[in-house]
Amino acid sequence: MKKINLHTHTTFCDGKNTPEEMVLGAIEKGFDVLGFSVHAPMQPKNDWALPVENLPAYRAEIRRLQKKYAGRIEIRDGIELDRDYVDVDPRSFDYAIGAVHQLNCGGRFYDVDYTPELLQSCCEKEFGGDFLKLAEQYYSTLSDFILAAPVQIVAHFDLIEKFNAQNDLFDSDDPAYQSLALRHMDRILDAKPDITFEVNTGAMFRVGNPHPYPAPFLLRHLKARGANLIITSDAHCVEALDFAFDQVGKLLKEL
Repeated sequence: MKKINLHTHTTFCDGKNTPEEMVLGAIEKGFDVLGFSVHAPMQPKNDWALPVENLPAYRAEIRRLQKKYAGRIEIRDGIELDRDYVDVDPRSFDYAIGAVHQLNCGGRFYDVDYTPELLQSCCEKEFGGDFLKLAEQYYSTLSDFILAAPVQIVAHFDLIEKFNAQNDLFDSDDPAYQSLALRHMDRILDAKPDITFEVNTGAMFRVGNPHPYPAPFLLRHLKARGANLIITSDAHCVEALDFAFDQVGKLLKEL
């Protein structure tokens, strides 16, 4: 079985290593395929997405690396799209990952995975402290975007759980919350049965969460529906390239 990671970031957006450093790290770790998935330019601009003026240089660097390392590793030219992406044609890339990292609340934008304090502030200011209402907006925004966009992979489906491993922000075991998440997962699968959901170890590496995105109850549902799954690490540095791949592979077999 090939060792693959299609969700990685570099210094062209919010990663810590250059593309070539990531390639060399992937070769050292025994990868057969490495996919780059730069954060697409966004509106409003932020400090973690690719500035549109750097897009030509980014794509030229990926092409250079594809040629330089041909025969040693397969490099794919992907992109991670947010609902608020601008100025790129996703169809010109090898693949596109679809995600929602921010909520638009009446023109005020809140990142959902930046800090727990920011997410808590968003909930209190915009949803009256009701995380179920925040979750409804997040999942409806995500499913609307995935259905409308030319994406092949769904990124970190339950990203709002990043800082909630101990249920500090909301009760992720609440049947109402789980029903909401499952409803939007089914909405995506019903409309796009061939789409792939990533099993993403990013929060395991960055904040020590005990399980990947999606959470186990969602993974069970995906498996029951026969959905396409791929393990990724959402790596922002070389050290994270294959973080917890074996652990998550075992989890998927046991569910």
